[in-house]
Amino acid sequence: MAETTCTSCTAASAKYTALHDDLFEPCVRDEWLSDGFRDALQKGEHALRSLLTEEVPKRVYSFEMLTPSFCKLLLDELDNYERSGLPVTRPNSMNNYGLILNQIGMKPMLDEMQRKCLLPLSKMLFPAEGSAFDSHHSFMVKYRQDEDLGLDMHHDDSDVTLNVCLGKEFEGATLSFCGYFGQDDHRKHVHTYSHRVGRAVMHLGTHRHGADNIISGERYSLIMWSTGPYRQTEAYKRIAERNLHGEDKDEPDAICLSYTHDPDYGEYKAYPKGKSVKPASRRLHISRFTPGEAANKAMQLKVKGGDDVKAEEWSLAACKYKCAADYATSAASKVPPELLSALMLNEAHCRIKLGEDQAAVDLCTEALAREPSNVKALYRRAVASISLHEYGAALSDLLAAAKLEPSNKAVRAKIAECAAAAKREKENEKVLYTAMLGGGGNTIPHVAKKAGEITPSTQQ
Repeated sequence: MAETTCTSCTAASAKYTALHDDLFEPCVRDEWLSDGFRDALQKGEHALRSLLTEEVPKRVYSFEMLTPSFCKLLLDELDNYERSGLPVTRPNSMNNYGLILNQIGMKPMLDEMQRKCLLPLSKMLFPAEGSAFDSHHSFMVKYRQDEDLGLDMHHDDSDVTLNVCLGKEFEGATLSFCGYFGQDDHRKHVHTYSHRVGRAVMHLGTHRHGADNIISGERYSLIMWSTGPYRQTEAYKRIAERNLHGEDKDEPDAICLSYTHDPDYGEYKAYPKGKSVKPASRRLHISRFTPGEAANKAMQLKVKGGDDVKAEEWSLAACKYKCAADYATSAASKVPPELLSALMLNEAHCRIKLGEDQAAVDLCTEALAREPSNVKALYRRAVASISLHEYGAALSDLLAAAKLEPSNKAVRAKIAECAAAAKREKENEKVLYTAMLGGGGNTIPHVAKKAGEITPSTQQ
Protein backbone atom coordinates (compact mmCIF):
# COMPACT_ATOMS: atom_id res chain seq x y z
CA MET A 1 0.00 0.00 0.00
CA ALA A 2 1.81 3.09 -1.24
CA GLU A 3 2.19 6.54 0.27
CA THR A 4 0.64 9.61 -1.38
CA THR A 5 1.78 13.23 -1.23
CA CYS A 6 0.15 16.64 -1.41
CA THR A 7 2.34 19.59 -2.39
CA SER A 8 -0.25 22.17 -1.38
CA CYS A 9 -0.94 20.71 2.07
CA THR A 10 2.34 21.67 3.72
CA ALA A 11 1.96 25.27 2.61
CA ALA A 12 -1.64 25.30 3.79
CA SER A 13 -0.63 24.05 7.23
CA ALA A 14 1.13 27.37 7.83
CA LYS A 15 -2.27 29.06 7.60
CA TYR A 16 -3.88 26.71 10.10
CA THR A 17 -4.78 27.94 13.58
CA ALA A 18 -4.18 25.07 15.99
CA LEU A 19 -6.33 24.16 18.99
CA HIS A 20 -3.38 22.60 20.81
CA ASP A 21 0.04 24.05 19.99
CA ASP A 22 1.82 21.22 21.83
CA LEU A 23 0.89 18.82 19.02
CA PHE A 24 3.04 20.82 16.62
CA GLU A 25 6.15 20.99 18.80
CA PRO A 26 9.10 18.53 18.77
CA CYS A 27 8.15 16.86 22.05
CA VAL A 28 6.04 14.01 23.43
CA ARG A 29 4.74 14.90 26.88
CA ASP A 30 4.87 12.27 29.58
CA GLU A 31 1.19 12.76 30.41
CA TRP A 32 0.26 11.66 26.85
CA LEU A 33 1.66 8.18 27.51
CA SER A 34 0.04 5.46 29.58
CA ASP A 35 1.61 5.04 33.01
CA GLY A 36 2.92 1.56 32.30
CA PHE A 37 4.46 2.48 28.95
CA ARG A 38 6.08 5.65 30.28
CA ASP A 39 7.64 3.73 33.18
CA ALA A 40 8.81 0.88 30.94
CA LEU A 41 10.55 3.30 28.58
CA GLN A 42 12.55 4.60 31.54
CA LYS A 43 13.39 1.16 32.98
CA GLY A 44 14.54 -0.46 29.77
CA GLU A 45 14.21 -3.69 27.78
CA HIS A 46 13.02 -6.06 30.51
CA ALA A 47 10.21 -3.70 31.53
CA LEU A 48 9.22 -3.15 27.91
CA ARG A 49 9.03 -6.89 27.27
CA SER A 50 6.83 -7.42 30.30
CA LEU A 51 4.45 -4.77 28.96
CA LEU A 52 3.94 -6.49 25.60
CA THR A 53 1.25 -8.93 24.56
CA GLU A 54 2.51 -11.28 21.85
CA GLU A 55 -0.50 -11.37 19.54
CA VAL A 56 1.34 -13.54 16.99
CA PRO A 57 4.58 -15.13 18.29
CA LYS A 58 7.61 -13.11 17.13
CA ARG A 59 5.44 -11.24 14.62
CA VAL A 60 2.71 -9.02 16.10
CA TYR A 61 2.78 -7.24 19.46
CA SER A 62 0.36 -4.99 21.30
CA PHE A 63 0.69 -2.73 24.34
CA GLU A 64 -0.99 0.16 26.15
CA MET A 65 0.59 3.31 24.72
CA LEU A 66 -1.51 6.49 24.76
CA THR A 67 -3.94 7.83 27.33
CA PRO A 68 -7.61 8.22 26.37
CA SER A 69 -7.32 11.95 27.08
CA PHE A 70 -4.49 12.33 24.56
CA CYS A 71 -6.42 10.30 21.97
CA LYS A 72 -9.35 12.71 22.35
CA LEU A 73 -7.00 15.71 22.22
CA LEU A 74 -5.50 14.50 18.93
CA LEU A 75 -8.89 13.66 17.40
CA ASP A 76 -10.24 17.10 18.33
CA GLU A 77 -7.26 18.69 16.56
CA LEU A 78 -7.65 16.57 13.44
CA ASP A 79 -11.38 17.23 13.31
CA ASN A 80 -10.69 20.94 13.63
CA TYR A 81 -8.23 20.80 10.72
CA GLU A 82 -10.70 18.93 8.50
CA ARG A 83 -13.37 21.55 9.26
CA SER A 84 -10.97 24.38 8.41
CA GLY A 85 -11.39 23.87 4.67
CA LEU A 86 -7.62 23.65 4.13
CA PRO A 87 -6.33 21.02 1.66
CA VAL A 88 -6.24 17.37 2.67
CA THR A 89 -5.13 14.31 0.76
CA ARG A 90 -5.77 10.60 1.06
CA PRO A 91 -3.43 8.88 3.57
CA ASN A 92 -2.41 6.23 1.02
CA SER A 93 -3.57 4.47 -2.14
CA MET A 94 -6.28 2.43 -0.40
CA ASN A 95 -7.88 4.56 2.35
CA ASN A 96 -10.41 7.08 1.03
CA TYR A 97 -10.81 8.96 4.32
CA GLY A 98 -8.29 10.29 6.81
CA LEU A 99 -5.50 12.79 7.08
CA ILE A 100 -1.71 12.82 6.68
CA LEU A 101 -0.35 14.25 9.93
CA ASN A 102 3.09 15.06 8.55
CA GLN A 103 1.54 17.41 6.03
CA ILE A 104 -0.44 19.50 8.51
CA GLY A 105 2.53 20.41 10.69
CA MET A 106 2.69 17.54 13.20
CA LYS A 107 5.90 16.00 11.88
CA PRO A 108 8.16 17.44 14.65
CA MET A 109 6.03 15.82 17.35
CA LEU A 110 5.82 12.54 15.40
CA ASP A 111 9.59 12.52 14.82
CA GLU A 112 9.98 12.57 18.57
CA MET A 113 7.31 9.89 19.04
CA GLN A 114 9.20 7.66 16.62
CA ARG A 115 12.51 8.25 18.42
CA LYS A 116 11.22 8.09 21.98
CA CYS A 117 8.42 5.52 21.78
CA LEU A 118 8.80 3.34 18.70
CA LEU A 119 12.55 2.91 18.22
CA PRO A 120 13.29 1.27 21.61
CA LEU A 121 10.67 -1.36 20.84
CA SER A 122 11.56 -1.92 17.20
CA LYS A 123 15.27 -2.41 18.04
CA MET A 124 14.28 -5.07 20.52
CA LEU A 125 11.56 -6.86 18.52
CA PHE A 126 12.71 -6.46 14.93
CA PRO A 127 16.49 -5.86 15.04
CA ALA A 128 17.06 -6.44 11.31
CA GLU A 129 14.28 -4.15 10.10
CA GLY A 130 13.86 -1.71 12.98
CA SER A 131 17.24 -0.88 14.49
CA ALA A 132 17.32 2.55 12.86
CA PHE A 133 14.87 4.83 11.05
CA ASP A 134 15.38 7.86 8.86
CA SER A 135 11.78 8.67 7.90
CA HIS A 136 8.13 7.98 8.59
CA HIS A 137 4.74 8.43 6.93
CA SER A 138 2.21 9.14 9.69
CA PHE A 139 -1.51 9.50 9.17
CA MET A 140 -4.96 9.07 10.64
CA VAL A 141 -7.50 6.67 9.12
CA LYS A 142 -11.17 6.32 9.93
CA TYR A 143 -13.86 3.74 9.34
CA ARG A 144 -17.61 4.23 9.56
CA GLN A 145 -20.76 2.99 7.84
CA ASP A 146 -21.11 5.80 5.29
CA GLU A 147 -17.38 5.96 4.44
CA ASP A 148 -14.72 3.23 4.41
CA LEU A 149 -16.14 0.14 6.11
CA GLY A 150 -12.81 -1.65 6.21
CA LEU A 151 -9.61 -2.14 4.25
CA ASP A 152 -8.70 -4.91 1.83
CA MET A 153 -5.81 -7.26 2.63
CA HIS A 154 -2.42 -5.69 1.93
CA HIS A 155 1.10 -5.18 3.19
CA ASP A 156 2.43 -1.75 4.15
CA ASP A 157 5.07 0.39 2.47
CA SER A 158 7.01 0.36 5.73
CA ASP A 159 9.72 -1.53 7.52
CA VAL A 160 7.83 -1.37 10.83
CA THR A 161 4.20 -0.30 11.32
CA LEU A 162 2.69 1.21 14.46
CA ASN A 163 -1.12 1.33 14.68
CA VAL A 164 -2.76 3.05 17.68
CA CYS A 165 -6.52 3.13 18.14
CA LEU A 166 -7.69 6.68 18.91
CA GLY A 167 -11.41 5.97 19.28
CA LYS A 168 -14.26 6.44 19.23
CA GLU A 169 -17.01 3.97 20.14
CA PHE A 170 -17.35 1.14 17.63
CA GLU A 171 -18.22 -2.48 17.09
CA GLY A 172 -16.31 -4.71 14.71
CA ALA A 173 -13.40 -3.08 12.80
CA THR A 174 -10.97 -5.78 13.92
CA LEU A 175 -7.56 -6.26 12.31
CA SER A 176 -6.88 -9.65 10.70
CA PHE A 177 -3.33 -10.90 10.13
CA CYS A 178 -2.13 -13.50 7.65
CA GLY A 179 1.43 -14.43 6.64
CA TYR A 180 4.47 -12.52 5.39
CA PHE A 181 4.85 -11.12 1.88
CA GLY A 182 7.27 -13.25 -0.12
CA GLN A 183 6.46 -16.45 1.79
CA ASP A 184 4.17 -19.27 0.69
CA ASP A 185 1.99 -18.92 3.80
CA HIS A 186 1.18 -15.27 3.10
CA ARG A 187 -2.52 -16.13 2.64
CA LYS A 188 -2.96 -18.24 5.75
CA HIS A 189 -4.82 -16.57 8.61
CA VAL A 190 -2.88 -16.41 11.89
CA HIS A 191 -4.73 -13.94 14.14
CA THR A 192 -7.51 -11.37 14.47
CA TYR A 193 -6.79 -8.44 16.77
CA SER A 194 -9.45 -6.33 18.51
CA HIS A 195 -8.66 -2.64 18.90
CA ARG A 196 -8.96 -0.72 22.17
CA VAL A 197 -8.59 3.02 22.57
CA GLY A 198 -5.00 3.98 23.38
CA ARG A 199 -3.66 0.50 22.72
CA ALA A 200 -1.04 0.05 19.99
CA VAL A 201 -0.32 -2.88 17.71
CA MET A 202 3.12 -3.19 16.11
CA HIS A 203 4.26 -5.40 13.21
CA LEU A 204 6.50 -5.55 10.16
CA GLY A 205 5.26 -3.86 7.01
CA THR A 206 5.61 -7.15 5.10
CA HIS A 207 2.97 -8.78 7.31
CA ARG A 208 -0.26 -9.16 5.29
CA HIS A 209 -3.24 -7.73 7.14
CA GLY A 210 -6.57 -6.06 6.58
CA ALA A 211 -9.14 -4.01 8.49
CA ASP A 212 -12.33 -6.01 8.87
CA ASN A 213 -15.61 -4.19 8.26
CA ILE A 214 -16.97 -1.97 10.99
CA ILE A 215 -20.42 -2.94 12.24
CA SER A 216 -21.38 0.28 14.00
CA GLY A 217 -19.85 3.50 15.30
CA GLU A 218 -16.55 5.05 14.21
CA ARG A 219 -12.97 3.82 14.54
CA TYR A 220 -9.99 6.17 14.16
CA SER A 221 -6.36 5.07 14.21
CA LEU A 222 -2.99 6.77 14.20
CA ILE A 223 -0.68 4.91 11.81
CA MET A 224 3.09 5.39 11.58
CA TRP A 225 5.01 3.69 8.76
CA SER A 226 8.70 3.81 9.62
CA THR A 227 11.52 3.15 7.16
CA GLY A 228 15.30 3.22 7.43
CA PRO A 229 18.63 1.74 6.32
CA TYR A 230 17.14 -1.77 6.12
CA ARG A 231 15.84 -0.83 2.67
CA GLN A 232 19.38 -0.73 1.35
CA THR A 233 20.15 -4.28 2.41
CA GLU A 234 20.22 -7.35 0.18
CA ALA A 235 17.66 -9.01 2.46
CA TYR A 236 15.12 -6.30 1.74
CA LYS A 237 15.85 -6.31 -1.99
CA ARG A 238 15.31 -10.08 -2.20
CA ILE A 239 11.90 -9.75 -0.61
CA ALA A 240 10.89 -6.74 -2.68
CA GLU A 241 11.77 -8.52 -5.93
CA ARG A 242 9.49 -11.46 -5.15
CA ASN A 243 5.82 -11.52 -6.08
CA LEU A 244 3.97 -14.40 -4.53
CA HIS A 245 0.47 -13.02 -4.98
CA GLY A 246 -1.45 -16.08 -6.06
CA GLU A 247 1.21 -18.64 -5.08
CA ASP A 248 0.57 -20.69 -1.97
CA LYS A 249 1.79 -23.75 -0.16
CA ASP A 250 -1.82 -24.76 0.56
CA GLU A 251 -5.31 -23.51 -0.26
CA PRO A 252 -5.54 -19.85 0.88
CA ASP A 253 -7.84 -18.83 3.70
CA ALA A 254 -10.76 -16.78 2.41
CA ILE A 255 -10.18 -13.96 4.90
CA CYS A 256 -6.63 -13.52 3.56
CA LEU A 257 -7.63 -12.95 -0.07
CA SER A 258 -7.17 -9.48 -1.57
CA TYR A 259 -9.30 -8.21 -4.44
CA THR A 260 -6.77 -5.39 -4.87
CA HIS A 261 -3.62 -7.49 -5.04
CA ASP A 262 -4.45 -11.15 -5.74
CA PRO A 263 -4.85 -12.01 -9.44
CA ASP A 264 -6.62 -15.25 -8.53
CA TYR A 265 -9.16 -13.66 -6.17
CA GLY A 266 -12.04 -14.49 -8.52
CA GLU A 267 -11.18 -18.19 -8.34
CA TYR A 268 -12.32 -18.17 -4.71
CA LYS A 269 -14.63 -15.21 -4.13
CA ALA A 270 -16.84 -12.81 -6.07
CA TYR A 271 -15.36 -9.37 -6.61
CA PRO A 272 -17.03 -6.53 -4.69
CA LYS A 273 -19.11 -4.21 -6.82
CA GLY A 274 -16.90 -1.93 -8.90
CA LYS A 275 -13.78 -4.04 -8.35
CA SER A 276 -12.05 -6.31 -10.85
CA VAL A 277 -8.74 -8.01 -11.53
CA LYS A 278 -5.84 -6.07 -13.01
CA PRO A 279 -5.37 -7.60 -16.50
CA ALA A 280 -1.56 -7.45 -16.44
CA SER A 281 -1.40 -9.16 -13.05
CA ARG A 282 -3.83 -11.82 -14.23
CA ARG A 283 -1.76 -12.54 -17.34
CA LEU A 284 1.40 -12.83 -15.25
CA HIS A 285 -0.35 -15.22 -12.89
CA ILE A 286 -1.65 -17.43 -15.70
CA SER A 287 1.79 -17.58 -17.31
CA ARG A 288 3.16 -19.40 -14.27
CA PHE A 289 1.24 -22.55 -15.24
CA THR A 290 2.16 -25.05 -17.95
CA PRO A 291 -0.54 -25.77 -20.57
CA GLY A 292 -1.32 -29.03 -18.80
CA GLU A 293 -1.64 -27.34 -15.40
CA ALA A 294 -3.79 -24.60 -16.92
CA ALA A 295 -6.08 -27.23 -18.45
CA ASN A 296 -6.56 -28.86 -15.04
CA LYS A 297 -7.29 -25.50 -13.42
CA ALA A 298 -9.88 -24.71 -16.11
CA MET A 299 -11.72 -27.99 -15.57
CA GLN A 300 -11.62 -27.68 -11.77
CA LEU A 301 -13.05 -24.18 -11.86
CA LYS A 302 -15.76 -25.25 -14.31
CA VAL A 303 -16.91 -27.88 -11.84
CA LYS A 304 -16.80 -25.42 -8.93
CA GLY A 305 -18.74 -22.90 -11.00
CA GLY A 306 -21.39 -25.54 -11.62
CA ASP A 307 -21.71 -26.10 -7.88
CA ASP A 308 -22.22 -22.36 -7.38
CA VAL A 309 -24.92 -22.34 -10.07
CA LYS A 310 -26.78 -25.12 -8.27
CA ALA A 311 -26.66 -22.98 -5.14
CA GLU A 312 -27.76 -19.93 -7.19
CA GLU A 313 -24.58 -18.11 -6.20
CA TRP A 314 -24.45 -16.30 -9.52
CA SER A 315 -21.62 -13.86 -8.75
CA LEU A 316 -19.37 -16.61 -7.45
CA ALA A 317 -20.12 -18.81 -10.45
CA ALA A 318 -19.55 -15.99 -12.94
CA CYS A 319 -16.11 -15.24 -11.47
CA LYS A 320 -15.10 -18.90 -11.55
CA TYR A 321 -16.20 -19.34 -15.16
CA LYS A 322 -14.32 -16.20 -16.16
CA CYS A 323 -11.16 -17.43 -14.45
CA ALA A 324 -11.59 -20.88 -15.98
CA ALA A 325 -11.77 -19.26 -19.41
CA ASP A 326 -8.43 -17.55 -18.75
CA TYR A 327 -6.83 -20.91 -18.03
CA ALA A 328 -8.54 -22.57 -21.00
CA THR A 329 -7.16 -19.88 -23.31
CA SER A 330 -3.66 -20.49 -21.98
CA ALA A 331 -4.04 -24.27 -22.16
CA ALA A 332 -4.85 -24.08 -25.90
CA SER A 333 -4.76 -27.58 -27.40
CA LYS A 334 -4.68 -29.22 -23.97
CA VAL A 335 -8.44 -28.62 -23.56
CA PRO A 336 -11.37 -29.63 -25.80
CA PRO A 337 -11.93 -26.95 -28.48
CA GLU A 338 -15.50 -26.34 -27.34
CA LEU A 339 -14.57 -25.73 -23.68
CA LEU A 340 -13.78 -22.02 -24.01
CA SER A 341 -17.12 -21.23 -25.66
CA ALA A 342 -18.93 -23.29 -23.03
CA LEU A 343 -17.27 -21.32 -20.23
CA MET A 344 -18.17 -18.01 -21.87
CA LEU A 345 -21.80 -19.08 -22.22
CA ASN A 346 -21.95 -20.35 -18.65
CA GLU A 347 -20.70 -16.96 -17.47
CA ALA A 348 -23.23 -15.25 -19.77
CA HIS A 349 -26.02 -17.24 -18.08
CA CYS A 350 -24.83 -15.97 -14.69
CA ARG A 351 -24.58 -12.39 -15.95
CA ILE A 352 -28.20 -12.59 -17.17
CA LYS A 353 -29.27 -13.80 -13.72
CA LEU A 354 -27.40 -10.85 -12.20
CA GLY A 355 -29.07 -8.36 -14.55
CA GLU A 356 -25.74 -7.65 -16.28
CA ASP A 357 -27.25 -8.06 -19.74
CA GLN A 358 -24.71 -6.13 -21.79
CA ALA A 359 -21.91 -8.25 -20.34
CA ALA A 360 -23.91 -11.34 -21.33
CA VAL A 361 -24.33 -10.01 -24.88
CA ASP A 362 -20.59 -9.40 -25.16
CA LEU A 363 -19.76 -12.90 -23.93
CA CYS A 364 -22.19 -14.54 -26.35
CA THR A 365 -20.83 -12.44 -29.21
CA GLU A 366 -17.32 -13.63 -28.36
CA ALA A 367 -18.50 -17.24 -28.29
CA LEU A 368 -20.26 -16.81 -31.65
CA ALA A 369 -17.07 -15.47 -33.17
CA ARG A 370 -15.60 -18.89 -32.37
CA GLU A 371 -18.70 -20.93 -33.16
CA PRO A 372 -21.14 -19.05 -35.43
CA SER A 373 -23.70 -21.88 -35.32
CA ASN A 374 -23.84 -22.22 -31.54
CA VAL A 375 -27.57 -22.23 -30.75
CA LYS A 376 -27.04 -21.70 -27.03
CA ALA A 377 -25.00 -18.57 -27.76
CA LEU A 378 -27.69 -17.21 -30.09
CA TYR A 379 -30.41 -17.96 -27.55
CA ARG A 380 -28.67 -16.42 -24.57
CA ARG A 381 -27.67 -13.34 -26.52
CA ALA A 382 -31.32 -12.98 -27.52
CA VAL A 383 -32.46 -13.31 -23.90
CA ALA A 384 -30.05 -10.56 -22.85
CA SER A 385 -31.05 -8.38 -25.83
CA ILE A 386 -34.74 -8.64 -24.88
CA SER A 387 -33.89 -7.35 -21.40
CA LEU A 388 -32.05 -4.48 -23.10
CA HIS A 389 -35.16 -3.80 -25.24
CA GLU A 390 -33.18 -4.57 -28.37
CA TYR A 391 -35.96 -6.64 -29.91
CA GLY A 392 -34.72 -6.50 -33.47
CA ALA A 393 -31.35 -7.98 -32.54
CA ALA A 394 -33.03 -10.56 -30.31
CA LEU A 395 -35.45 -11.67 -33.01
CA SER A 396 -32.63 -11.98 -35.52
CA ASP A 397 -30.70 -14.30 -33.18
CA LEU A 398 -33.79 -16.34 -32.36
CA LEU A 399 -34.71 -16.85 -35.99
CA ALA A 400 -31.13 -17.95 -36.70
CA ALA A 401 -31.33 -20.40 -33.80
CA ALA A 402 -34.70 -21.72 -35.01
CA LYS A 403 -33.26 -22.33 -38.45
CA LEU A 404 -30.44 -24.36 -36.94
CA GLU A 405 -32.73 -26.29 -34.56
CA PRO A 406 -36.34 -26.14 -35.87
CA SER A 407 -37.63 -28.37 -33.06
CA ASN A 408 -36.18 -26.30 -30.20
CA LYS A 409 -39.26 -25.43 -28.12
CA ALA A 410 -37.45 -22.88 -25.94
CA VAL A 411 -36.37 -20.92 -29.00
CA ARG A 412 -39.90 -20.98 -30.45
CA ALA A 413 -41.40 -19.77 -27.18
CA LYS A 414 -38.85 -16.99 -26.92
CA ILE A 415 -39.66 -15.83 -30.47
CA ALA A 416 -43.30 -15.37 -29.45
CA GLU A 417 -42.26 -13.60 -26.25
CA CYS A 418 -39.92 -11.30 -28.14
CA ALA A 419 -42.58 -10.41 -30.73
CA ALA A 420 -45.13 -9.64 -27.99
CA ALA A 421 -42.66 -7.46 -26.09
CA ALA A 422 -41.73 -5.58 -29.25
CA LYS A 423 -45.39 -5.00 -30.03
CA ARG A 424 -46.12 -3.65 -26.54
CA GLU A 425 -43.17 -1.28 -26.71
CA LYS A 426 -44.22 -0.03 -30.12
CA GLU A 427 -47.77 0.63 -28.88
CA ASN A 428 -46.45 2.51 -25.85
CA GLU A 429 -44.15 4.58 -28.03
CA LYS A 430 -47.12 5.46 -30.25
CA VAL A 431 -49.21 6.54 -27.26
CA LEU A 432 -46.36 8.61 -25.80
CA TYR A 433 -45.67 10.23 -29.17
CA THR A 434 -49.34 11.14 -29.48
CA ALA A 435 -49.29 12.59 -25.97
CA MET A 436 -46.24 14.69 -26.79
CA LEU A 437 -48.10 16.17 -29.75
CA GLY A 438 -51.07 16.99 -27.56
CA GLY A 439 -53.50 14.63 -29.22
CA GLY A 440 -54.13 12.34 -26.30
CA GLY A 441 -57.40 11.32 -24.73
CA ASN A 442 -58.20 10.12 -21.25
CA THR A 443 -55.87 7.12 -21.47
CA ILE A 444 -52.78 9.12 -22.39
CA PRO A 445 -51.83 10.39 -18.92
CA HIS A 446 -52.17 6.88 -17.47
CA VAL A 447 -49.99 5.25 -20.14
CA ALA A 448 -47.37 8.00 -20.01
CA LYS A 449 -47.14 7.75 -16.26
CA LYS A 450 -46.77 3.99 -16.49
CA ALA A 451 -43.91 4.45 -18.92
CA GLY A 452 -42.12 6.65 -16.44
CA GLU A 453 -42.76 9.94 -18.29
CA ILE A 454 -44.09 13.21 -16.93
CA THR A 455 -47.78 13.46 -17.74
CA PRO A 456 -48.13 16.17 -20.43
CA SER A 457 -50.65 18.95 -20.07
CA THR A 458 -53.37 19.33 -22.66
CA GLN A 459 -52.29 21.56 -25.50
CA GLN A 460 -54.71 23.74 -27.50
